[in-house]
Amino acid sequence: MLENFLREYNVNRVFLSPIGLWPFQRKSVRNCLRTFFFLLEISYLPFEIMLLYDHWDNPQMVFDASYQLVMSISFAGRQLNEFWNHDKLRWLYQAIDEHWNIFTNDMEVRVMKDYSMLSRKFTKYYSTLMFSIMSILTLIPLTPILLDIVMPLNESRSRFLAIEVSYRLNKDDYFLPIYCYTAFTIAVGVNVVMGVDAMHLACTAHACSLFAAISKQVENIISNANNKNKISVRGHGTNMELNLLNEEIIYREYIICLKKHQLAIEFVNTLESSYQGLSLLLLALLIGTISLIAVRIIYVLNQVGEVIKFTFIFTACLVTLMIVCYSGQRIMDESQSIFHGAYAAEWYKFSPRLKTLLIITLYRSNVPCGLKAGNMFPLSIATYAGVIRIAMSYFTAFTSFKE
Repeated sequence: MLENFLREYNVNRVFLSPIGLWPFQRKSVRNCLRTFFFLLEISYLPFEIMLLYDHWDNPQMVFDASYQLVMSISFAGRQLNEFWNHDKLRWLYQAIDEHWNIFTNDMEVRVMKDYSMLSRKFTKYYSTLMFSIMSILTLIPLTPILLDIVMPLNESRSRFLAIEVSYRLNKDDYFLPIYCYTAFTIAVGVNVVMGVDAMHLACTAHACSLFAAISKQVENIISNANNKNKISVRGHGTNMELNLLNEEIIYREYIICLKKHQLAIEFVNTLESSYQGLSLLLLALLIGTISLIAVRIIYVLNQVGEVIKFTFIFTACLVTLMIVCYSGQRIMDESQSIFHGAYAAEWYKFSPRLKTLLIITLYRSNVPCGLKAGNMFPLSIATYAGVIRIAMSYFTAFTSFKE
């Protein structure tokens, strides 16, 4: 089952399975895992709210509580989206597997391979970044303990946690259980982000590969049609029977190409409907997170460990935003290439039947496919720039409060 999918995207399955987000797991195992990890993530929300309540007059604590609260909501939002769109995501993965049995031309397979390799490279680099963040967040709180062993003082150094929340307990007395709880929560949250975002990009890369393969196929068919027309003109009708046969072959190839184009459009529509709610949530949350973390870095410029931690988190937020926006832009570009290829054809040299197919191609590809956030905002480079601009305006406003 899913032989083609697992051959190309098995690393994505590996990231999704441990947290119960792989839709082809046994139902009982899947439900237990995703319920447990979802409850674990939302269990941190009350402590972050208490931190806001207890330290409302402390700007640094307010910033800490705000960005942590936003990130916890983003973790839970990803998990809820996977649960809510379970059937659609299952269909997407099955469709990817089936497409490898439909797009069997050498050129099509080569294009799909190139995009799947690109997806795997991104997953490798993205997972490295996320694991680095997880390691920093979980190891930095152990620094005082290690220093007490290496360079002991007359008294133990004060303990701190990677995530500043209000437990209303003595952190030094309950440091070990609180640290284990925090570290486990961070590890699960990082895995959720990494698994969901990498799978989203894999689906996007596959959609791009479909449009790219179809675009090249359309160009090849049009080129063949033009070549046959030139031969027909030179032959002055002596090979009329052969030309009719060639035209029939070209016509059938174009019909197959149109059917594949329809499959690609259907795939993108399902992909958009599966992630449009999550994309809107992430855009809103990333605006706040980028602004708050940028301000928080200013507060801790004299603390190297804190600067490193927040810089990594800030980078992860920018990368996530880039994934959300660039994926939509890439689909738009690849889907538009079909229109440009058909538009550049010497249509006046085609037979009436081929002209009809060319008109259908132009009509279908006139409006480029793409992804939208909440069915309102197109995900594109323009949206990326807009989000950064808004985030920086909030950053400027927050820094003015600091002064």
